[in-house]
Amino acid sequence: MSAPRSPRNGTTGPSAVERVYAHVAEAIITGAVGASSLLTEGEVAETLGISRTPVREAFLALEAHGLLTLFPKKGAVVTAQGDAETAELLQVRIMFETTAVSLHSARPGADRAVDDDLAALILEQEEAARAGDLLAFARADHRFHARVVDESRNRVIDDFYTQLGPRLKRLLHRVATRDPGSLEGFITEHRALAGYLSAGDAPGYEAALRRHVRHGLPAPLAP
Repeated sequence: MSAPRSPRNGTTGPSAVERVYAHVAEAIITGAVGASSLLTEGEVAETLGISRTPVREAFLALEAHGLLTLFPKKGAVVTAQGDAETAELLQVRIMFETTAVSLHSARPGADRAVDDDLAALILEQEEAARAGDLLAFARADHRFHARVVDESRNRVIDDFYTQLGPRLKRLLHRVATRDPGSLEGFITEHRALAGYLSAGDAPGYEAALRRHVRHGLPAPLAP
């Protein structure tokens, strides 16, 4: 998701740390900088025309979000996203989302704002798919699932899911790059997921979500 926010002393626009974070995260998520690539503070600082201090802070945040591994006095290496990590990420997504949907469904007089929010995010995905903008699609895809997780009304769950955001966007971008035709299928499945949530059908949502996440896996998830 986003980089940690730094004090701005009344200025507007992103801080230097946020700019570095966004620049490097986008390069990793899109595959412009591949797994096992070495990044150094000096190179990134020179590219962006800033000092090394915000680069160092951004690297720490990127490591916390699972995109970099830091090596003191050497630099940072872009993490690989193998089959085992992919399966684990999607297992966590299933766990968090199904918990959120169950809690939402059991909540008397549940707020229906989530229905409108999910519909708006599906429209964003449709626009990104038409434009062929895989990065925008990956961001909207993650925000769709994160909005569902928000219905847990649990800050700890939200915090954990936020940490997973960059890796999940990276995974979706990789799947979409491999098969651009899958975008329409994702959108159709998101409509179905939104329908199950709106109907309060938690078992139906979980079954549909398990089918949905298999696009990113080399083998089916265990039940």
